[in-house]
Amino acid sequence: MIEPSLPRVKRRAVLVRGVVQGVGFRPFVYRLALETHLAGSIGNNTNGVTIEIEGAVEGIDEFLKRLRTDAPPMARIDSVAVRDLEPTGESEFRIVTSRVLGSVSTGIPADAATCVDCLRELLDPRDRRYRYPFLNCTNCGPRFTITRRIPYDRPQTSMAAFPMCAACQAEYDDPLNRRFHAQPNACWDCGPKVWLVDPEGKDLPADDPVAACIDRLMAGQIIAIKGIGGFHLAVDATNEFAVMRLRERKHRYGKPLAVMVRDIDAAREICVLSPEEEALLQTAPRPIVLACARDRKAIAPAVAPGIPWLGVFLPYAPLQHLLFADPRVQALVMTSANLSEEPIAIDNDEARTRLKDIADAVLLHNREILQRCDDSVAAVVDGAPQLVRRARGFVPLAVELPLRLELDAPPLLAVGGHLKSVFALARGRYAYQSQHLGDLENLSGLEFFKESLDHLMRTFEITPQTVVHDLHPGYLSTAWAKEWAQERGLPLIGVQHHHAHIAGCMAEHALDGPVIGLALDGTGYGTDGRIWGGEVLVARLDGFERFAHLEYVPMPGGDAAVREPWRMALAHLRAAGFDVTSADILDRLGATEREARLLARMMERGINAPLTSSLGRLFDAVAAVVLNRRVVDYEAQAAIELEGMAVDEPDHGDGYPIAIEGENWEKREPLRMNVAPLWAELLRDLRGGVIKARMAARFHAGVANGFTRVAAVARAATGISTVALSGGVMHNRRLARMLRMKLEAEGFHVYQHCRVSPGDGGLSYGQAAAAAAKLNKS
Repeated sequence: MIEPSLPRVKRRAVLVRGVVQGVGFRPFVYRLALETHLAGSIGNNTNGVTIEIEGAVEGIDEFLKRLRTDAPPMARIDSVAVRDLEPTGESEFRIVTSRVLGSVSTGIPADAATCVDCLRELLDPRDRRYRYPFLNCTNCGPRFTITRRIPYDRPQTSMAAFPMCAACQAEYDDPLNRRFHAQPNACWDCGPKVWLVDPEGKDLPADDPVAACIDRLMAGQIIAIKGIGGFHLAVDATNEFAVMRLRERKHRYGKPLAVMVRDIDAAREICVLSPEEEALLQTAPRPIVLACARDRKAIAPAVAPGIPWLGVFLPYAPLQHLLFADPRVQALVMTSANLSEEPIAIDNDEARTRLKDIADAVLLHNREILQRCDDSVAAVVDGAPQLVRRARGFVPLAVELPLRLELDAPPLLAVGGHLKSVFALARGRYAYQSQHLGDLENLSGLEFFKESLDHLMRTFEITPQTVVHDLHPGYLSTAWAKEWAQERGLPLIGVQHHHAHIAGCMAEHALDGPVIGLALDGTGYGTDGRIWGGEVLVARLDGFERFAHLEYVPMPGGDAAVREPWRMALAHLRAAGFDVTSADILDRLGATEREARLLARMMERGINAPLTSSLGRLFDAVAAVVLNRRVVDYEAQAAIELEGMAVDEPDHGDGYPIAIEGENWEKREPLRMNVAPLWAELLRDLRGGVIKARMAARFHAGVANGFTRVAAVARAATGISTVALSGGVMHNRRLARMLRMKLEAEGFHVYQHCRVSPGDGGLSYGQAAAAAAKLNKS
């Protein structure tokens, strides 16, 4: 008689790298092993998740397949390495204790919005966590903002201060429970608490501090609310007086404020949302999404004056859901709790000190925030999500570098720029960008930079051996990088600002290059010592040549010309041959003849009037003339308002003309884009009574036409048909769409940013990519 064959038994070791800690990966693997009838073990270590499985070959094959296809939603698997082991006869599957093994090569998950299951428990009177402001599970809750280091286990987080009660511990220990090894797991009996205080820190007794907070919000008060990555300043977004009081106290006079609403239905009521915008609003990071306002009467006019968009977002923490559980709360302004340009407050004592002159009351809790992290901001640009500010929900997730850039050399630090500061640590295939740090214009900003760098270096155990910086000698980041590197005897690599922008876009898409790079922004230090910003580059990752640029014009008053767009308008009109002392132009600029003559003398003599090729400054100048925008309250305000003016206008093919001059690139002399014809036709429209919206639309079309023509000339000279778009101006949805459409119509392959910001928030990633290419080449 033939004996039935026994299943072939094998044992395999599996190492999974990526974001696989703190996301429910171990219980998922445990359940998967039971379902596929395998024995073995799983544990965390600093390399990732280590698994050993033993059983029938068919079960192992199914396990390895489903390991990728069925992984938890917060997990990100970067690699799976498998090797054979000798079978041991093990009969059970176990979860073993985390181990520290060498340098860190796994990731910390980002903070994630409250999941559907936790939200149901939060609002269920029968649940033991009913209205508990800090409930979470392995699929949601704080991660990065409460983590000290890897492995991601409770003792390494700020939850170490809260021993679990018996009920929570039982959930934590049960591999089949949704809260198995959920490190922030807690409840009313054992977890953090919330309470309300006045601006001086004196307790305001209340049976329900959240309900008391809501009462005050509905009475028009400003409440500082401690959240996931810092404090928010909250007011009723339908109360114009309350919003104006907040602006006055926060010293934020014009910049739009973000609005949180109850759910996606409420967001639809105040904004016209595309399917892509609705999907973006409901992703786990819950970013602020910039969308067109629908009913401006539903929200106080002071929330977003002068523009057609609102920054809207949904609750992402249980405490925020509790605020909106009260039917009186329709919409809340939720803005970072700080004075303008300062880092967000995170500590209870710090909040009481810094916010006592802003907030009428403070809603505190006692779960320590270990890392400041603002809300992320995103928009749908040309049909795809684009990050404006990469912070909560995205940090510290790694952004891959192209495989060929994998650093065999020691790791590096790229310090970014000056505005919208973000640094990056790069090692191997990955760059770890910091959260948005704000502008490096004061000591508090620099301290936040250093605090965040120390945290990420410690967390990922990365010790940079090369430091990368911008070329601008006046940037605080450049000065700090040079000093920091000198103290440690480390080499420095300087990367030109606009090359870093294009290199970042190339690295995101793993482009070999060369490409035609359109680097369009407000300010960047050029290799000739001038201020660039309207650049056409022939770029590789390790270098570039300047093919063309907007014609230089002076910036009368230097930085004052950024704050006062009328100065740039006067400079452009003078360069275009107009008499800037004429009554017509003075009236349009709101300037006096004395001011015009003073600025003209400054430009003639080159006194405090640096030359710039910036497209951002051209936007400012046109906004000053078309919209009478003499001064701005925040960065890019004039350009944003100009884009907003054209929002309902169709795309105009007859854009204002831009002349291309000096077509002699064979001698490596950059072509010049002369905007004098643009100004002549724009002023003709203005004097002819053409509506502002049409002029704004024609300007956008003219810019898109001009750079498309230059790209075609560059292709004829180089044979390159790939275009990378980058720089802060690429946040302009109208221009980004028009450029892509016109370039593709000319047969170009066009690439835009998707995982990092095209603005200066993505600069450090581009610096890291460019420096890695240079290091590998050498």
